[in-house]
Amino acid sequence: MKKARFNFLFFIIIIGFSLVCLKAFLVQIADNKKYKQEYVKAIEPSIDLQGKRGYIYDCNNKTVALDIPKFELFVDPKFYLEYNKLNNASFINFVNSNFHVDIKSIIEKNKDIRYIKIGFIKTKDVNWVKDKLPKGFGLIKNYDRFYPYANNISQIVGFCGNNKHGLEGLEKEYDIYLAGQNTKQKVKITPYGNFEFSKKPLDGDNLHLTINEDIQNYLHFLLKETLKERQAKMVIGIIAKTNGAIIAMDSVPSYDNNKFYDYNYGHIRINPINYLFEPGSVFKIVTMSSALDSNTFTGNETLFCENGKWKFSGHVISDVEKNSDLPFYKVFAYSSNICSAKIALKENKEIFYKYLWAFGFGKKTGIDLPGEADGIVKDYVNLKPFDLATMAFGQGIGVSAIQIVRAYLAIANGGYLVNPYIVDYICKDRKILYKHKEVKKQILSPQTVEKVKQILKLVVEEGTGTNAQLKYYAIGGKTGTAQVASHKGGYSLNDYTGSFVGIFPIDKPQFVILVTVFDPKGVNYGGEVAAPVVAKLISMLAAYYKIEGDGNVIGRN
Repeated sequence: MKKARFNFLFFIIIIGFSLVCLKAFLVQIADNKKYKQEYVKAIEPSIDLQGKRGYIYDCNNKTVALDIPKFELFVDPKFYLEYNKLNNASFINFVNSNFHVDIKSIIEKNKDIRYIKIGFIKTKDVNWVKDKLPKGFGLIKNYDRFYPYANNISQIVGFCGNNKHGLEGLEKEYDIYLAGQNTKQKVKITPYGNFEFSKKPLDGDNLHLTINEDIQNYLHFLLKETLKERQAKMVIGIIAKTNGAIIAMDSVPSYDNNKFYDYNYGHIRINPINYLFEPGSVFKIVTMSSALDSNTFTGNETLFCENGKWKFSGHVISDVEKNSDLPFYKVFAYSSNICSAKIALKENKEIFYKYLWAFGFGKKTGIDLPGEADGIVKDYVNLKPFDLATMAFGQGIGVSAIQIVRAYLAIANGGYLVNPYIVDYICKDRKILYKHKEVKKQILSPQTVEKVKQILKLVVEEGTGTNAQLKYYAIGGKTGTAQVASHKGGYSLNDYTGSFVGIFPIDKPQFVILVTVFDPKGVNYGGEVAAPVVAKLISMLAAYYKIEGDGNVIGRN
């Protein structure tokens, strides 16, 4: 009996010992990797480390987009219980009340955990928290995107989403450069809440823009003022240098990109590059240029304007003024639709379309912003004579504001098509990684350009653009007033788009300025609603860039 009991106990001991050995084998050899990972995780937690997103600067190095630090509070329960010997009542109360937790209970229930996120500290409390931080608590430094000039430049700059990647504007277009490196790595936490990590995540690259925030701010102010004064649907404005550098561009209503989620997409979209409209007579830049450059006209001809009414191809084309005969130059100075149509018809569609395409209409300009529209140009093959006639004065074609500006830049810079652009260069650690290179293509002869400039000068001196006059400065430009197509077919009798595009100074051009007012109430002519705004912008440009006037040129004060 005793021997049987002994054998049983011995058997139980052997079984128990075997189980212990098996467990040891599994832990130390078979499942070594798994348990090692759990151990490392306990003492070296993996956390997300975020590099700073690149900054965006205007041409004067004003910061228009930057990362501001935000701090996330965490606790290391193991270290807190081992090293903290103080009560820390005020800090504990702060954590409980701000994050609606019982932090001591959390610590007690997770004694062996090394890393528990609590939440983000409000900016106003950061310094206090840093001073009162007990052993075992720590702060993770992350970043929030901030835009100091908000509404003024929001459509160009855009904004980022919660993942810190760009969703609109330059933030989206240049996200691959701007985005800081995000890494997930194991870190050691000291008892004092500090991290020891193997490598610091890389920060993003910085953008330096052609935009001048001073001028951008004034443009934004004038557009808002015009929107209110004219009770308009929308107002677009663009100011560009002759090489295509955009120094200001905006549309209103706009939005605050610090609070983009409060606005609908109509405010957020970059309307100067993706909102298409029928331009009206500002499009006559194509008609006059193609007629002269192709030698279809010399500029010395006289045309009959039908006394303001012309029946053609079963339709009636009308002019505001009831002119009879007009010299070629004054056809455009007084903005005759009838004679513009006659000029295009004499050219024929082959010549007209050759220059329409040369000016870049019907395709993107290539501006470095997302979402640019191609524009709408009628099919060349099936084009009817009446379509060509109306296109000559900017009806039956869809363009963006930036496409119109590029066309006028070709006059301002001596006949070259250039690509408008926003980013001048990209740099990091004072090293330039990218610099804009001008690409230009000659589309007009110098002789044509000079003739067109004289026409545009005449528009302001005595034609439809006299409201753009400025004392002591020679200005050229073109007005445009376009009916808006109705969703019921045909054109609305109440809705118009009024535009003015100016070249300043016209004799030695430095800038092209466009203002377009959509659906103004009351007066709707481009010479009335848009030309005065351009005059104000030119006045500011003259003062800002110290452009000397000419005592021989007398215009309006």
